[in-house]
Amino acid sequence: MAKANWKTQPFNVIQSLLFNNPNRVIEYSVRDENGEWKNRADDPAPVVRLYEREASEDRTCLQTVQFVHHMLIPPGGRHVKELHIHPDAEELVVITRGTGTAIINGQFTEVAAEDVVYVPPGVEHEFRNTSDDMLGVLFVCIPVGAGLEKLTKAQQA
Repeated sequence: MAKANWKTQPFNVIQSLLFNNPNRVIEYSVRDENGEWKNRADDPAPVVRLYEREASEDRTCLQTVQFVHHMLIPPGGRHVKELHIHPDAEELVVITRGTGTAIINGQFTEVAAEDVVYVPPGVEHEFRNTSDDMLGVLFVCIPVGAGLEKLTKAQQA
C-alpha cells in the first residue's frame, strides 16, 4: 500500500508532492510580456519546481490523475508566483485549514477549511492566504482533452 504524509517529505518548506503520475502530460501556462500564453516549463527556473521532482517509487502510482500535492501557504502568500492556466487539465482544490481567497477566471471568492473548489481547464487561477494563519490546500490535477490524449499515448509507449 502506498502511503504519503506531507510532513515527511516537504518541498520548499511548505509544499509536498504526495502522489505522482509517472507520465508528465499537463501544461502549466503563464502570460508572457505580450499577454500571450506560454508553457512555463520552457523558462529556466531559479529553483527546482514541484513538478520537476519525483515522488518515491511507491507513490509514483497514479494512472489517471496527474498529481496530488499539499501546500501550506503562509499569511499574505500565494500558491504560485502568477496567475496561470492548465489548458489540458481540470483541478480540484481542497481547503484543509485556514481561510483565503480563490481567484478563478477573474472572480475573487473567499474560501475556508472544508471547501472544495473546481478549476476548469484553461481558466486562470491562483489561491492566496488573506488571513493571519496558515492556509492548507490539497491540489488534485486531472488531465482532460489534449492532456488525456497525451497520457493515453504515453501509457501505450
